[in-house]
Formats: sequence, structure tokens, C-alpha cells
Amino acid sequence: MEGAPTVPWLAFPETLAGSIGWRMGPGEDAYNAFYRWYSGLTDAHAGEFAKQNPEPSGWEGWYERIRTNKWD
Repeated sequence: MEGAPTVPWLAFPETLAGSIGWRMGPGEDAYNAFYRWYSGLTDAHAGEFAKQNPEPSGWEGWYERIRTNKWD
């Protein structure tokens, strides 16, 4: 999808889901940028993106958490 930031697990593949690396430094910036972007998608576009970029092991349910806790 054009304009999409890189999903966090590809931006920093060595940083595990739930790691402090997502709460500070460049990991935090990448995480927040993606979260903000994905929160703003329509349900149809979010579903399409998620289908094309499935969550890897350890990240299951992450897209759904963003959709239910959108960035305001």
C-alpha cells in the first residue's frame, strides 16, 4: 500500500514484540509511526493491508489491537 510505513517487525527484525526497544529510541519512532498510520485507515484498507502483511509469530493480534485502540 502506497505511503505505508514499514511494519515494526520488518523495520527492526531483531526487536521482539513487547520489547522495551519499542518504547524508546528508533524502535519507538517506527512503532508509533506505523500505529498512527494504521489507526487512520478505513476498515477495508486495514484488512487489505493486514492480509498482504501477515503478523509473524509473537505479533498475533497486533493489528486488531490497533483497530480497537486507535491513535487519537
